[in-house]
Amino acid sequence: MLKKSLAIILASLIFNLSVFAATPLERGTTVSVRLTSSANSKQKTNPTAIIENDVKNREGVVLIKRGTPVTLQIERKKAKGCGKGGYLHVKCVSTTAVDGQHITLEGAVEQEGDKKVGLALGLGIGLGLTFLPFVGFAFLAIKGEQAKVDANTLITPVYVMNDYAIEK
Repeated sequence: MLKKSLAIILASLIFNLSVFAATPLERGTTVSVRLTSSANSKQKTNPTAIIENDVKNREGVVLIKRGTPVTLQIERKKAKGCGKGGYLHVKCVSTTAVDGQHITLEGAVEQEGDKKVGLALGLGIGLGLTFLPFVGFAFLAIKGEQAKVDANTLITPVYVMNDYAIEK
């Protein structure tokens, strides 16, 4: 009986020490993310991004190092006829902590290309009904501008989505 009690006490002490060795990364912690390449609504390649500044806890311990790659999720729509502009949504999904843990992130940047609906409809219908009946409707094929996010764009705000215990 004494041996069991001693074993339980010893196990709980070891467990408690391992909990104190981990440093918390709290949900809602702000992270700076910078795009390292540009993106637009027409291109097929995905942009890349990195952590802009070290993410530290209150005691100054680095939890996520500057320059750590960030996984992105891209949603894009090309510019279309009738003057519809392109659409681009770049979402930060995750990164990696100093101990190798997968850290889930939430934050995005969104852009829409300029629309040319008025120009396309005005020329298409206006010329189609008056001067050039068959050629005028070709102006309805005028596309809007592509959406674009430049390299070195800082994505704000980006937050840590869950609580983590980071090993030093």
